[in-house]
Amino acid sequence: MFILRAAPTGREGLIRTYSALLLFICMLIPVCVSSEEKITPESLIIYYSRTGKTKLISETLHKHIKTDILALEDPQDRSGWWGYIKSSIEAFRHKHAPIEPEHPEISPYSLIIIASPIWSWNLCTPVHTLFEKNRFDGKKMILITTANIHIMKYEQYGDDASFIKRFLRGYLREKREAAVSEVINSGGEFIGHHHFETKGKTDEEIAEETLECVRYVKEKLTMAAGAHQNR
Repeated sequence: MFILRAAPTGREGLIRTYSALLLFICMLIPVCVSSEEKITPESLIIYYSRTGKTKLISETLHKHIKTDILALEDPQDRSGWWGYIKSSIEAFRHKHAPIEPEHPEISPYSLIIIASPIWSWNLCTPVHTLFEKNRFDGKKMILITTANIHIMKYEQYGDDASFIKRFLRGYLREKREAAVSEVINSGGEFIGHHHFETKGKTDEEIAEETLECVRYVKEKLTMAAGAHQNR
């Protein structure tokens, strides 16, 4: 038996209208949050830092991009000038070194950012070892590198420049390609590279420059997320 009820009027009707509107808004909130979370894929920053500069950059990116973060540990003492010289020789000779963790847990992540100082114009030994010991199949990857000078410094010179400038231009091009090859050879999909010139810069200046890098990385993350959702 159905009972017909008159439509609410006055104050009762107003309360019911506001209640229905509030319920509708509350139902929309989870949808909006879910959409925001899907803008970027599950992401991880893996970094090694000898002097603290790459650590500063990685932690600033981590803070503003909301990724997970993992520091590679190296049991060797690489501090001071002797540490600098030893590290440079190792990198020049493409040596490997013990790292911890040797095999990071990367399965939950679809995008991985690798941050490395440049030693003798190669990726640092711990990061070189990371690529040697691990596979990154199916992972989209961004490289972040740091050095005392900019790796594009000699790109401004043409073929009419002096021999040394043309030599350095070609040499640094080969080193950039070699770094990208480490990503590709490990099974990763290289989608971007950002370099920091750190010589003579304060921590505050490096952090400020990192904020400019955040936009670049976010664009790459968003593109990666879009590609992942369209599969």
